[in-house]
Amino acid sequence: MKEGDKTFPPFLKGDTGGLKEGIFRFNMENNIKNNIRQPIEISKKDFHKKLLEIKNQSFQSRALGEVYEVWREMILSPRNMIFLGLSGSLSSAGYWPLVCYLIKNRFIDVLVSTGANISEDIYEAMGHKYYKVDPWFVDDKKLLKQKLDRFYDHAADEYDYRKLEDLIAAFFRELNAKLKEPTVFSTSQFLYQFGLWLKKKNIWSILTYAAHHKVPVFSPALVDSGFGEAYIRAFNGDSRTKRNLIIEQFFDQEEILEIAEWGRKNKYEKSAGYIGGGVPKDFIQLVAVSQALKDWSEKVYPFKYAFQITTDSPQWGGLSGCGVMTEPISWGKEVSSGYNDQVFCDATIALDFIAQGFVDSKIKRRHKPNLSWFFERFKGLFLSWDKY
Repeated sequence: MKEGDKTFPPFLKGDTGGLKEGIFRFNMENNIKNNIRQPIEISKKDFHKKLLEIKNQSFQSRALGEVYEVWREMILSPRNMIFLGLSGSLSSAGYWPLVCYLIKNRFIDVLVSTGANISEDIYEAMGHKYYKVDPWFVDDKKLLKQKLDRFYDHAADEYDYRKLEDLIAAFFRELNAKLKEPTVFSTSQFLYQFGLWLKKKNIWSILTYAAHHKVPVFSPALVDSGFGEAYIRAFNGDSRTKRNLIIEQFFDQEEILEIAEWGRKNKYEKSAGYIGGGVPKDFIQLVAVSQALKDWSEKVYPFKYAFQITTDSPQWGGLSGCGVMTEPISWGKEVSSGYNDQVFCDATIALDFIAQGFVDSKIKRRHKPNLSWFFERFKGLFLSWDKY
């Protein structure tokens, strides 16, 4: 369906006002590849003033303005280290350029992501397209025959998706071949190497920007994504004794704790933002717990600033790593006198407003922590492409 085409919402199915369902379905199903889902563009719009206004209103309008204000405080705070958890399917939805924008401007210092968000952006960075699909009337059996994989209201070409997995598999094989003995990588080490490799190939994705700007990326559930499929494609049938590449995700916990401890010793506050919840959110919040438990003291090392953008509700138990923004205080994960806010809103709406607010306000990060030491400690693992 092209821009400007008239549609009718699903609740008007019985009263279409003259529109025919058959025409609607024809537009959506028979011409899917004419309906390319466009990624978000960051441009100058007048959102900063609006966001400052709505924080004085009510309900989720106020909450969105407050989350925006908290994130701005994180950016402007002179000694602050920003962790961001990234969940959901935001890259396939076209929001990966926004994450690259946050990395490039160092509005985040450490990224914890699902495997999907740091692989399905590469698909589009390679030049492949996502296509708009109607989520209500689409024929999924037909999509299967057409080899189109659906993500609710958009779809990827299965054969192009396999090219993405082949690319990741090629990196697995190349990295494994360069290792002369069994070598253990954390996901942050592995993803940094992958980002450098992608940069060499001029494929600018989230991982490419992160490697270029020295922003550590962790993915503590990496296998739950195209990376898992690519690993099978790379090594299927090979004996495990031939695999020198070993990814140990328990090392992730040690390394993100090391970053937090470096910040504490250098008098940096910790702050955290959560886009969605899930593993990335809980993994970041456990940093505060790990800091408290490392020497079994009674001290706590909470996050001073925290925000979450989510559509989940706490009463169902799905808001992992502490439900509402006050509950983590009981765990020592956030300070009671801190800046904690939560907005119940689709992230694709909230992030668009917030990022446009950043652009409009011309906000700059002037006191970002230098985490180059984190990458220098991996020198023993840096391979031939580390100069890129």
